[in-house]
Amino acid sequence: MTKGLNSLTILYISIIFMSCNDGRNAIGHDYDFNFHESEDPQRRLEIIRELESESKRRNDTDGLLYSYVCLAEVYYYLNDEKQFEVYLDSADMYFEYTDNPIILAKYHYTKGTQAINAPYGRKEGYKQFELAIDYYIKSNRSSMSVGKILNDIAVYTANQPDTTFVKRLISKVDTIMGKDYSPFIDFTLNTIKSDLFKLYFDVGMGECMLDSAIFYENKRLRLYYSNIDELPEELDYDVLQSYLLLAEYYSLKKEPDWAFIAECIDKAKSMGYTNDFYLMSRVKYTEALYCFGQKRFKQAEEMIIDAENLLQAEIDKGDPMYPPESFYSDEATYADLHSRISYSLGNMRDAAEYNKKNNNLKLQMRTIETRELEYLYNSEYEERKIEQLKEANATKIKTTSILITLTILLLGVLLLLWIWFITTRSSLRRRSALIKAEKEETELNLKIKEEQAVKAQLEKYYILSDYRLKEIELEGKDKAMQQLMAAKEELDRQIEEYTGNINEYKKNDRYMPEDAKAAESHDADFIEDIAKLIRRRLPDKQEFINSLKHLNHDYIPALRRAYDGNISDIYVQYCIGFAIGMNVSDISECFSIEQSSVHMVRYRLKKKFGLDNNKYLDVFLRGLANSTNTAL
Repeated sequence: MTKGLNSLTILYISIIFMSCNDGRNAIGHDYDFNFHESEDPQRRLEIIRELESESKRRNDTDGLLYSYVCLAEVYYYLNDEKQFEVYLDSADMYFEYTDNPIILAKYHYTKGTQAINAPYGRKEGYKQFELAIDYYIKSNRSSMSVGKILNDIAVYTANQPDTTFVKRLISKVDTIMGKDYSPFIDFTLNTIKSDLFKLYFDVGMGECMLDSAIFYENKRLRLYYSNIDELPEELDYDVLQSYLLLAEYYSLKKEPDWAFIAECIDKAKSMGYTNDFYLMSRVKYTEALYCFGQKRFKQAEEMIIDAENLLQAEIDKGDPMYPPESFYSDEATYADLHSRISYSLGNMRDAAEYNKKNNNLKLQMRTIETRELEYLYNSEYEERKIEQLKEANATKIKTTSILITLTILLLGVLLLLWIWFITTRSSLRRRSALIKAEKEETELNLKIKEEQAVKAQLEKYYILSDYRLKEIELEGKDKAMQQLMAAKEELDRQIEEYTGNINEYKKNDRYMPEDAKAAESHDADFIEDIAKLIRRRLPDKQEFINSLKHLNHDYIPALRRAYDGNISDIYVQYCIGFAIGMNVSDISECFSIEQSSVHMVRYRLKKKFGLDNNKYLDVFLRGLANSTNTAL
């Protein structure tokens, strides 16, 4: 196992301060302020709480989410698990409301830290770490921001790596390196590859896998010494472990280079860290492996016992970042070596005991991995159920929206149909009124003609009777004369009666007003009716309205005088239409008649006005209008 440094997993917060309009410093949305390792934790909390306060004032959910994640991290590294959980719960309330990749990356990394330290949460932790890396790639943030996160993930995956996850992680890191090369990320990438090839060697894939692990360990040492000014000083902890790993890997080869192994152990010991129980246990284990390989079994036994004691002291410290189960792999490795050493010394009971301990630890690790898979499966199942519920809810909302839209459209169609019905009914009523008026006019004219014929007949009888009276008078027939005189009086009375009837008909005829003032009022209303028809049915023909305004009030009487016979009001409408410039289609649309009927009206009007085929009705009617204007 390669145990990580607390100093490397320091809080890496990004906050940019920019000026507000009122001159005070305000916290912006780029989040890019680096805390130094030596920064006082209380000072870190002050800065983060300033971000929290400013975000609340601005109602900035991104700022609130980021501040809660950062506060959770600070309390995590202060070993305050209660406050860590409280602020991470607060962050959970806001993460669905942001699409800022740098904030989401920080959130998922912290969630991964929480999961991987929980019982059976390693798989969930890896899942969260992978999401964090994906969001860091989307953020286009500098490689240094990603480097520390990758280094921490490499620490978590070193002991019990999920090979599928590690291979995906390597691919993602290669993508990051392709965009922005960083020696720090390259160093971490070689760490991950070294651990992966060592795992391949452990499962029996040949010494070539061990050579690959050695290659990557050497490569990261070269990277460290060639870029020492650009890399964090804390990486010397990893360099120490790299020397120990090289010594371990070389001791596992078929032909170990014992001199080189001893040199690696000496370099590791010379780097200090004598107060770090875990590192010292690793040093002792490597020395035990070195002595065992040279068949110095007694010394190897002393070294492995020291290694086990130091490891137990590290476990007893109870560091929340490293729960006891994270040391199972080291304990199993130490127990395996101790068993082989005891067997070589002929102490079969101890060999069996340590071998049993090794098997028990491996069984516990397999149990943990099985439960982690079950936990992950259950979590994914619940997530799928949540997604299905979300999809069902979205479908329901979509269906409801469609139904509402269709209802609105249907109401709109019904409204349009109602408007069309009202308009059509009004038009039909007006046309019926015009037809009824024409019918009444025709009937009245017929009745007048009948009365005129009776009057003419009576006048004829009167003349004949008068002539006969004169003859009788000449003949001296007094008696007949008296009779004729009586008949004459009766005829006079009847003529007077019929004349009164004719005058009464003319007086009641609304199309033939008695005086000029009434006729002028009737003609004005008549022209206004035509104007209303044009506005409603020909709204884009404003020029017709303007022409109507220029018609003289004597125009309609002039039409009636020029017409051969009694001209009806509907024919007067057509004449006015032609006079103001309407064509056949305009007349048809305005007065709601067929175009063929318009042509027939033109023909009849030409005949009634006495126009031959070489004369145009439109020209005649306009000329009549001009003559009335001139006369005025």
